[in-house]
Amino acid sequence: MKSSTDRLEWLLLVTTGLVLAVVLGVYLLASSGQNQTYTAPLEPVEVPAGPAAVAEGERLATIRGCFWCHGAALEGQKYFAEADKGLIVAAPNLPRKLREYSVAEFARSVRHGVRADGTSLQPAMPSFAFYNMSDEDMGYIIAYIQSLPEQEGLEGEFRLLPVGWFRWVLGELPPNVATLIDHSAPRPDPAVNGSPVVRGKYLSASVCTECHGDNGRIRVPITPDIEIAVTYSREDFFRLMRTGAPAGDKKIDYHMVDVGKYRYVRMTDAEVDALYQYFQSLLSTGG
Repeated sequence: MKSSTDRLEWLLLVTTGLVLAVVLGVYLLASSGQNQTYTAPLEPVEVPAGPAAVAEGERLATIRGCFWCHGAALEGQKYFAEADKGLIVAAPNLPRKLREYSVAEFARSVRHGVRADGTSLQPAMPSFAFYNMSDEDMGYIIAYIQSLPEQEGLEGEFRLLPVGWFRWVLGELPPNVATLIDHSAPRPDPAVNGSPVVRGKYLSASVCTECHGDNGRIRVPITPDIEIAVTYSREDFFRLMRTGAPAGDKKIDYHMVDVGKYRYVRMTDAEVDALYQYFQSLLSTGG
């Protein structure tokens, strides 16, 4: 009887040890992945001065959704925290971050998804789209953030809970955003005063790809292929961009409704028309 009890205790001890070893191994793998470092260039960005530049920066920040994740005053906020999903995500206080970083470091973090210490920003940051942002647009946004007073707010956080360790290792969570970017790729021509088609291609790459794709991997699974826009009439496309309502009042993801009403409504008519002309050009070029 004693021998049987000893064997049971030994089995429980071994099983417990194996479970702890697996948990520790998963934790170390997840931690190693999150702490991976990346090399990305520091590029000078000229920051314009004056009220007009600040106003344009606020407009561009609205279009690109900065306020959605970082708060109404970009003060930082927690926007996802679910224990059963295994993670806690908070966007950082941008005015404070810009005072801690140089302009070049801040621009690198936005466009390359790389912090000052070389680690990747959290997966929720759409740097794969913002990589395509021009120096001019980046400069305007930085001018706006610099104009904001320093205030209380949250630091950025991407924390995996135990369930999250396993989800990370199993590939169920998005990878580090820095892994999704070709850090040496040429940026699209912003064509501010040039071809509407070229301008539209720039806007598509630096705005629309936030939800409709990231280097070939669909980021938001319920979003359609961006090229569906070629089927829209000009009137329907403008309505989509201003209200989020699709052609024929088809059922659409509520996210696009919010994006249209609160973000893309700040696009100029010329910008929306440029997007429309770009998408229509895909019909003749085959994409």
